[in-house]
Amino acid sequence: MRATDDAAGDDKLPTLGTVIEQLGMGPAQLRFALLGGCVWLADGAELLLIGTVTRAVAEEWHINAIERGSVVSIVFLGIFLGNMISGPFGDWAGRRLPILVSYAGIAIFSILSTFAQNYHQLSAVRLFVGASFGIGQPAFTALCTEVTPSYWRLAMSAFCQSLFAVGEVYSALLVWYDDPMMRRLDWRWLLLMGSIPSAVFLVASIFFLQDSPSFLAARGRHEEAKAVLESMRSSNRAYHVSVDFKIAAAEVLQTPRSTAQVVWEPFCLICSPRMRFSTVVVIYSCFTLNVLFYGSLYAFPQVLTEVSMGTAPAVSLLMGALWELPGFALAAVAGMFMPRKKMMMLYLVLTTISLLSFATGAVHHRGETEGWTTFMLLQGGFIGIKVFVILGFVAVYQYASEIFPVNARTTGTAVCLAGGRVGGMIAPLVFEVQQDVTGRFDAFFYSMAILCAVNFVFVYFLPIESFGKSLDEIQEAWSFGNEIQESKETLPLRSQAARS
Repeated sequence: MRATDDAAGDDKLPTLGTVIEQLGMGPAQLRFALLGGCVWLADGAELLLIGTVTRAVAEEWHINAIERGSVVSIVFLGIFLGNMISGPFGDWAGRRLPILVSYAGIAIFSILSTFAQNYHQLSAVRLFVGASFGIGQPAFTALCTEVTPSYWRLAMSAFCQSLFAVGEVYSALLVWYDDPMMRRLDWRWLLLMGSIPSAVFLVASIFFLQDSPSFLAARGRHEEAKAVLESMRSSNRAYHVSVDFKIAAAEVLQTPRSTAQVVWEPFCLICSPRMRFSTVVVIYSCFTLNVLFYGSLYAFPQVLTEVSMGTAPAVSLLMGALWELPGFALAAVAGMFMPRKKMMMLYLVLTTISLLSFATGAVHHRGETEGWTTFMLLQGGFIGIKVFVILGFVAVYQYASEIFPVNARTTGTAVCLAGGRVGGMIAPLVFEVQQDVTGRFDAFFYSMAILCAVNFVFVYFLPIESFGKSLDEIQEAWSFGNEIQESKETLPLRSQAARS
């Protein structure tokens, strides 16, 4: 028998997805998580810092509320653009290269941020910092899903996304060291220190991060895919598992005939009649998540300086980041036993309760009528937002990476994440405008509760459940083989119509 080409066509061999299941969970997946997953760590470090130092920037340059909010929003605009680039880039070049580009961009442009002399220069550089985040995250989300057995996929995703909280803790400690009361922060030094994690993991990933075997095999690079599987087998000590495989029909990719085909075919799949509703719902779910998480991440440093949490504001910020870690642990455990849809609906209910609790407690405090009940509402709501939103992040992002086929997985994930980033983009501006106009912040939290209620209804009607299914089974459930053929048949017609 010849090497892998013959093996790929042998119906008696397992699919590559089955081989991944047989290799099991172990050090191989941990290596992928620590090398590629630290795009989340770098994201957490940078985003908490920029949200925290906006007041110091505003005082130095005397900028107004809209400009103050836009310094953060511009980062999310960059992430949105990076997500859109990451989709075609990752489905064409693989998962590894976008991650390397992401680390390099974060490090370089974060350092350049410290040299900004005015609002416009800082905004321009932070746009590129955001784009660097956006390029790496969808690619790694796809990679993480493709190298992890189905039972462990959500736990793996939870662990990787928990690195975001580690990045927040890192930045919160920097802020605490610089000024516990957050009144006179040295924002240039803080942004410089925030660039260190991305630089470190860039170097490590260049030498040790491998590409997705699913992508390599689908591109016809069977020997390279087999080499990655052999490395995983050695790391997991699964020597009894054969790494010979066949390619499932739905995963076969032809060498792209044109740039238009590279870009267009994945979009044809995710917008196909079978997937259109699910794609839209997941985009809205990501939008809600980003408004919740990044809106709160921006609002809390402003709110915590006005309400008493029993500690210095910087300490409360640090404790908030630490509370996210139990959220990731809860998500990892729940994801191993709870279907994705139920997990998403659970997070929406619990987060809504937490938002209402925090807003009520904070408003009563500002009215100086606080008591034990008010304090419990404030603390419980703060902790609940930090914990339960994480539950949603892990469930929604994992679901987004599971329901798309291999040749559109990065694009599908990127489109969903990009739609979510719109929420992160507008949240700081909405908070600043609402605060400037009304002098209150509680309406911002009530608005987020309404978003959660609408999202709950949409999630209930999602047509497919990915829990406990291999990626091969999910693709078969969608009949992606037919969709791929349809997209190939319609592409020349669409291209001809565009030329006409």
